[in-house]
Amino acid sequence: MKGAVVSRDLEDLKSEATAWLVRITSGDATRDDADALIRWRSMSPDHNRAFEETVLLWKQMGRAIAPAQRHSLSRRSIILSGSIAASAALVGVGFSNLGYIPSLTALTSDYATAVGQQSTIELPDGSRAILDGDSALSLHYSPTERRLDLASGAAVFEVADEAIRPFVVTAANGEASTFGKSFSVHHGSGDVSLECLEGSLEVHCRGTAALKGGEAVTYSAEGLGTHSALDLETAASWRTGLLIFNNRSLDDVIADVNRHRRGKVIIASRNLRTRRMSGVFHLSRPQEILRHLEVTLNVQSYSLAGGVVVLR
Repeated sequence: MKGAVVSRDLEDLKSEATAWLVRITSGDATRDDADALIRWRSMSPDHNRAFEETVLLWKQMGRAIAPAQRHSLSRRSIILSGSIAASAALVGVGFSNLGYIPSLTALTSDYATAVGQQSTIELPDGSRAILDGDSALSLHYSPTERRLDLASGAAVFEVADEAIRPFVVTAANGEASTFGKSFSVHHGSGDVSLECLEGSLEVHCRGTAALKGGEAVTYSAEGLGTHSALDLETAASWRTGLLIFNNRSLDDVIADVNRHRRGKVIIASRNLRTRRMSGVFHLSRPQEILRHLEVTLNVQSYSLAGGVVVLR
């Protein structure tokens, strides 16, 4: 009988958690709402469990619905033009991912940074994780391995040497492992980039790549990309307050801009996404990147409420 009471109480908490999720993703949520949710989750382990289980179900539902949403938005971008297309893109954003309040990923991670924020985290084994803006990291340490999940953003890991437990970072559909030294992980628009800064690194994604210091590789849903040489002086340049792009797609460039600028920059033209660009920009002045795009790529931009900018 006691178990039935606990079960019913947990179901009640899940109902409350659902109400919180609806509020946070409504587009009307404020920073006070996000703080109140954090306080609600900390009331008891059952509160936190109810929220995590509800978020898991929410995400599973979102993955099932997402393809239909993407199809609908892509048709709008083809049919509409000018300011009408810009307004349609704004509806697509729904004001739910503008960087003013924490995302669901951030709220359900052990560590997270806000848009434009960076943070250094001292890990339990003596390693360090340096998170870029809008990044989310969770830890799953055990006696046999040090496993972490970088759910979004970018990070540099300075790994304490251990002979037995590997240090494993999962990002999207792949993972990287080492027993010591340092490497960076970066979520791009459609792939993940790995840079071995010092020591050695194994990267697994439908195959295995072995990297040593000064080497990099990417992976995506299709598997591993090719090895490339790494300029260690410019690797993970966000740590020094810079964004350095070397023949990067506009899709990747805007993904980085959105981690450091509140609001949302949206590419409304498919043809623009694969255009390439290079340059060195200051993190504190992301608007310079948008002005550079207008001049060098002949891009038109439309500024909307909430810091939304649509590129065509």
